[in-house]
Amino acid sequence: MTNSLYLEEQKTCSNEPQTGFRCVETDENTQIAFQNKELHHLVFILEGNATATCNEFRNQTLSENEFVFFPKLSNSSITTNTRCKIVDFSFFTLKSTCEKQAFQSYWRLFPNLSYKFEPLSFRCPLSDFFDLLTLYLQNNIDSPQLHEIKHQELFLILNSQYPKADLANFFYPIIGKSFDFRSLIMDNYLKIHHIDELARLSGMGRTNFDNKFKEEFGISPHQWILKQKAKHIRHSLSEPDATFSDIMRKYNFNSATHFTRFCKQQFGCTPTELVRQLRREEMELMQ
Repeated sequence: MTNSLYLEEQKTCSNEPQTGFRCVETDENTQIAFQNKELHHLVFILEGNATATCNEFRNQTLSENEFVFFPKLSNSSITTNTRCKIVDFSFFTLKSTCEKQAFQSYWRLFPNLSYKFEPLSFRCPLSDFFDLLTLYLQNNIDSPQLHEIKHQELFLILNSQYPKADLANFFYPIIGKSFDFRSLIMDNYLKIHHIDELARLSGMGRTNFDNKFKEEFGISPHQWILKQKAKHIRHSLSEPDATFSDIMRKYNFNSATHFTRFCKQQFGCTPTELVRQLRREEMELMQ
């Protein structure tokens, strides 16, 4: 039987709510989910091993001294295979101009990268960083200022100790030519009903917005949002208790015909056929 653990609100960093570091210890066969999907999560396996799922990437193996990145609004979870000690670092955005410039430079260096959801291994001095961090937390040296400092220290380690190509793939969902523009889109695309709303949020007219969007994401806003919607629907259909009516309501389909047409366009099959396919894939992974 699988246990469930929901990582809830964290400490406060600066004026941004619900961000910071949390250390948890779990038994084996525990599923860890993230309560607040409005935040990015970096998850570090200090002891044990687990499997991770992020959107269409399912059951990625995580070993001791490895870590993964879950972007905000992703359908993500971790299932432990053994007893584990895990640090979850949640953050709303990058803190400094230097961090944002580094992420923009990765996009310029690797504009045609093919993304894979894969872990990175610890490099010196990450182990020492977490030894001291967990010591602080265990001894109640735990304040917004600590989380703020450790946020900046962590990204300093990552940007200085890891190859740029590795970081470009690892953080692919949030790197771009314009970090702030990409963040605005990622923060709001599931909340809007029409692309004009995104244009207004960006402070641009529709033509300028469409041009900047295509420059940033490589395709039109309409095409991109359809692809993101398809990822979320595919994940929702993979859940054991998913129903077509719930999914149609959640993603604003006005009829079964509309939903079926969408699935045929995005997946090449009907919703029922897609569910069967997902169940077969799940059984194959369990064998």
